[in-house]
Amino acid sequence: MPLTPARRERLALLAVLLLAAALRLGWPGVNSFAYDEAQLSLLALQTARGGAAVRVGMPSSAGVPNLPAAAWVYSLPYALSPDPLVATLFTGALNVAVVAGVWALARSAWGGGAGLLAALYLAALPYGALYARSVWAQDLLPALGLFWGWSAYRAALTGSRAALAAHIFAAGFAFQVHFAGAALILPTLYCAVRWRWWRRPLALLLGGGLALLALLPFAYEAACCRPDLLAQFSGVLGGGAVFSLDGARELLRLGLGWAWGYLLLGAHQPPDSPLLAAAVGLTLLAGVVGLTRLLRSAPRGGRTLAEITAVWLLAGPLFFLRHSTPVHLHYHLAALPALALLVGAGTHALGSGWRRWLPVLPAGLAALAWSAQLAGGLALAGQIETPNGLGTPLAHTRAAAYGLPDDRPALFFTHGGDPAVDGEAAVFAALWWGRSYRVFPGESLLVLPAAPAYLMATLAPFQAWEELVDGGLAQDAGTFPRREGALPFVYTAYDGRSLPSGFALLDAPVALANGAQLEGWKARMVGPRLRISTLWRVRETPPAGVYQQFHHLRSAAALDGQPLAIADVPLAADRWRTGDRLVVMGDFWADAGGPFWVDVGHYTLPDVARIPRADGGADGLIRLGPFTAAPPE
Repeated sequence: MPLTPARRERLALLAVLLLAAALRLGWPGVNSFAYDEAQLSLLALQTARGGAAVRVGMPSSAGVPNLPAAAWVYSLPYALSPDPLVATLFTGALNVAVVAGVWALARSAWGGGAGLLAALYLAALPYGALYARSVWAQDLLPALGLFWGWSAYRAALTGSRAALAAHIFAAGFAFQVHFAGAALILPTLYCAVRWRWWRRPLALLLGGGLALLALLPFAYEAACCRPDLLAQFSGVLGGGAVFSLDGARELLRLGLGWAWGYLLLGAHQPPDSPLLAAAVGLTLLAGVVGLTRLLRSAPRGGRTLAEITAVWLLAGPLFFLRHSTPVHLHYHLAALPALALLVGAGTHALGSGWRRWLPVLPAGLAALAWSAQLAGGLALAGQIETPNGLGTPLAHTRAAAYGLPDDRPALFFTHGGDPAVDGEAAVFAALWWGRSYRVFPGESLLVLPAAPAYLMATLAPFQAWEELVDGGLAQDAGTFPRREGALPFVYTAYDGRSLPSGFALLDAPVALANGAQLEGWKARMVGPRLRISTLWRVRETPPAGVYQQFHHLRSAAALDGQPLAIADVPLAADRWRTGDRLVVMGDFWADAGGPFWVDVGHYTLPDVARIPRADGGADGLIRLGPFTAAPPE
């Protein structure tokens, strides 16, 4: 069968799409899944599986909460599976479709060569690949940008009312997915004037009405339930603003693929190549020349797409010319398809004939270099720790979360315990959606439930795990590895009955009015730290509130007045269950010696009101001691 030009083009397109798929879908799980991704996932899971669509999005870098549209979009893959890897692959597949869409758009107006070059550039561009591998709102911007550009082109070229309505909706919906999408409103206004779209009021009303309809849940929440939202927006919008070219600089860095290694490899990133940047710069320069030629002399379809591409590229730098927050590179991801179209336009920079293919050479070399760098970087980031780069990849936290058997509840001890503010707590809350689990701040608290469970800690040299080991309760411990150079997760089964050893049990346990009862205590040196561990039983769940435990260390000379040192720790009382045993730790940087006493008790925040003892004694204070602290063996 002869290899016709059409078949060659199809084979070339297939190769480009396979490259795009490899860099976006390959190395599954080698991607960030930290606080931002977990928060967005929890909102999407709530929408897809929690019974109610969320009305407010996750916190943003601008200091105000995002609108909820990104969570709605990600509720689609989460409706299929609660596994974050499925949502991650959804992002990748969506962005592979963007590469195909860029090819189709450029080809329809400028020819097959322009389409293939645009698609090849976008497929291999490092930022295009790396911002297509996570559950991030900004990773949806390239798809929204392409939809915006395609609908603008069809509306301007054919007068299609459906395309115009779709375009107006895209312009009004993009910022609801990520605030940076608001930059698309500027070129929409230009297009509306340029092609007199006001003459089609029904299409404008339909598209704008749909965008407003999507905005209504957030507006209702702000107006009727969360007046603080309006105050937050007023504070940010009313803050001081500066004029700068940061937006133009970040767009250029995005287009050049410059300094991308920090996203993946951190301290292991290779130095950027000036020669590679020069080759990409020549490609972009050829695109500018080609776009200019198309604006002057191309047929109507080519001129229309060239004009839309030009205003599309100018939108971000103009929108962020005056700004009150930092301008990040990912704010320009909606312009990724426009950058690819600019590169495709380079095939028209040097006229017809063989010369039109000269811009392909530097673009092709750049694509090869980028592809090799990305493949090596993804493989490396999945194997070794990358300080200041990719945190623990989803593949490793997912293996730990799903590797723990689900025949009994899980208790996880990590840095902080509130998924709303603590990264690893949010990660495991998303991974364990639908499972019985609790997460606690393991730097100060070990919880032993009254029924069999699995106890897991983020790593072994960690206070909660140290207490398990010291108490003889980690006899059947196992590990889930992280990457080379990082300590593994640790876990053990707990029978729901055994008590930790080494505690001096009180002859008469002391109950507090919040339902906690002190049953024992111990003092020991853990390295250079003097640790006071108190053993409590939860007789009944406490009233709602934020509880802390205080530890006031005293010597014989300071039994009254100011203590030698104070250690106050969170108790995560909202996660207690009746029958739980609590080991609460207060650490002091103190020399071995003594004798010492320690006063302990609970209080609430923010009023700092002590919880009284059930027997009414000593203002809620329990004094333990005297004791001496021997140095560790």
